[in-house]
Amino acid sequence: MKKIISVLLLMALICSILCACQTHGQNPHNNDTKPSAENQATEGSDSTEGTEPDNTEPEINPNPVDIETIGGVVIVGKIGFDEKGWHIIPEQPLNITYTYFLDNPSVFPAQTRISMLEPKDDGVDKAVYLGQTVTVAGTFRFIRNDFETVYLIPYTITMGKIADGSYGDSNLKAPEGPVDLYDRTKPLPKYMETLIQDGKYIYNAFMLSEESLQLMGNDFATFYCDFVDAILSYRSEVDCPKKEYAEMLSTVIYYDFPIFDACAKPFEFFKHYNRETQKISIEYKYSKDEHQKLLDRFLKAADELLATITPTMTDVEKAKNIYHELCSRMVYDNSALEDFERKNSYYAYLHNSGVCVTFANVYNQLLTQVGIKTTIATCEYDATMGHAWSVVTLNGQDYFCDPTFELSYDRGNGYIYFGMNYADRIEDGTGAQGIRCGRYYTRSMDATMIADHSIEK
Repeated sequence: MKKIISVLLLMALICSILCACQTHGQNPHNNDTKPSAENQATEGSDSTEGTEPDNTEPEINPNPVDIETIGGVVIVGKIGFDEKGWHIIPEQPLNITYTYFLDNPSVFPAQTRISMLEPKDDGVDKAVYLGQTVTVAGTFRFIRNDFETVYLIPYTITMGKIADGSYGDSNLKAPEGPVDLYDRTKPLPKYMETLIQDGKYIYNAFMLSEESLQLMGNDFATFYCDFVDAILSYRSEVDCPKKEYAEMLSTVIYYDFPIFDACAKPFEFFKHYNRETQKISIEYKYSKDEHQKLLDRFLKAADELLATITPTMTDVEKAKNIYHELCSRMVYDNSALEDFERKNSYYAYLHNSGVCVTFANVYNQLLTQVGIKTTIATCEYDATMGHAWSVVTLNGQDYFCDPTFELSYDRGNGYIYFGMNYADRIEDGTGAQGIRCGRYYTRSMDATMIADHSIEK
């Protein structure tokens, strides 16, 4: 459980944050995000308001799993929401023996649905995981003297299946937070150096966010460069010296390596990692020639988003220019709320479309390219609607930047939602129910954790 991570995100398969966000604007006369008929035909995009989440029930393995615990538990399944509230549907039925009363354990046979609390009660933003396969580490609890219903209280939620299956773990403890494994006194692999050509930044697929380096450490960076090189070179196998690296790879891919999802089939730990040989296998979507064409197309699109950024700019100027280049090109794609593939970051690069989590991740990836620290922020509008945007560190202070909401004004050519402080973020109610930030370990945010003043627009 060393690297089980909390609340967020994607999804590698994962790794998919299902965020039912929508373009937003206070002036409906300036909502120009709806694409042309040509764009709709080629990209499947539109910018109308959000749709209901997919609540179809997943298939469940009929073989039950016996769990005996005094509380601690790891459950693999799918997060759901219906008229009865939030819940998790385990991948197999659970025969639960929960020893809450020492002399009289509570028995719940063949459970195919475990209740979860409202986000306001346990502080966990579940909307971003709706309908996705996750691994939840937490504890069972009874609530308000209701001993007929057992609730799962998450300590951490990790996108994808990173455990062999559901099991009891009475020694499981609430996480104390991430440990910074990134030794800044040691040089990173040369592959990760910033690339500059003709006085401008160009996209480097080997770059890792500082947040990923903090979580995984310097040695992971060496493995990661070899992995990225394998993808770029169309290799089908790569050495992976630690199981933990393979366990976390799909999550890191989701946040930092959009090329992978464009050209390779989703990485699955139990399918693609061989514990005996310590090797990772890679399955590609296309032939080698088609693969190379796709890489070239992706890198060309990414370079265009960085084309106006120079090393002589201040960090604020870099962040504003990238924000403009991104927002002015994108259209909101409502179909991505139901089609996981369209939420992937690469869709923004190749098709100029996506949803809130798409644009937030891409913005963060581009800022990483120019050396600016970022993370992701999430909130819930209500029980079924969520939203994601970026937290950007500029001049030693954190600011909110929301590319998705920017689309609602002047075709994304403004800076209304750039460099916001806490008060500006929640002015229209967004985040009023609570804001959490972090790619891996998440934390609740308040006004003291964000700059006092918004950046001058």
